[in-house]
Amino acid sequence: MDGTERSRRPTDATVEVWVRESTSGAWVPPDSAAIAAWLDEHERARWARLADRRDAAAYLLLHAMARREVGRVLGRPPESLRFDRTCPDCDRQHGAPRLLDDPGLHLSLSRTRTVVALALSRHGPVGVDIEPVDAVGFGGYGDVALHPGERARGTEELPDITTWVRKEAALKALGVGLRIDPTTIATPVPGVPTDVVPGMPSVTVADLDVPRAYAAAVALESAAGALAVRAH
Repeated sequence: MDGTERSRRPTDATVEVWVRESTSGAWVPPDSAAIAAWLDEHERARWARLADRRDAAAYLLLHAMARREVGRVLGRPPESLRFDRTCPDCDRQHGAPRLLDDPGLHLSLSRTRTVVALALSRHGPVGVDIEPVDAVGFGGYGDVALHPGERARGTEELPDITTWVRKEAALKALGVGLRIDPTTIATPVPGVPTDVVPGMPSVTVADLDVPRAYAAAVALESAAGALAVRAH
């Protein structure tokens, strides 16, 4: 091995993350119709179908923010960006978004009724998930979310919602989402590349700093070196 080979180091991978409260009014201006003009026909149709005003506001904020930030990276107007959301199960346009204008820029979206999250990375497929802490406050949660080994030892050392957001972020990064049963995988440890699904690439997860009533995580597929999260 020569000196050049010895000096090589794995490239640290970076994920850019935005977390915003949709109820604050700090990003989307009062004229939501003007912002909705940034959306494509599929996004506008989905937005129009949301009967709850909180859901609609969160959806608009998240998709407008995604278009603004991606447009900023590419030097393109937000309304000019083209996304493909083909669902692998039914071929309809309601799956995870893939940027047609620059397939090397990966993105992931997640929303609750009041808080939204966006993740971007050029280092590989990325997944983000945010959930309210009380979303797991129902009987039988462990039966639908926890690996048998996790149920056996309990989760006193790890809040239940944390197990969920780490798993969902990891599955979103792998492009399979909840088509993989969360109970079949163990919760990834932050910062450690993990083979979550047999036969698929490894993922590395990181917990996100979010409002106290929420938990969130981001995951990157096949991260080489340390996973750095840059919050905006």
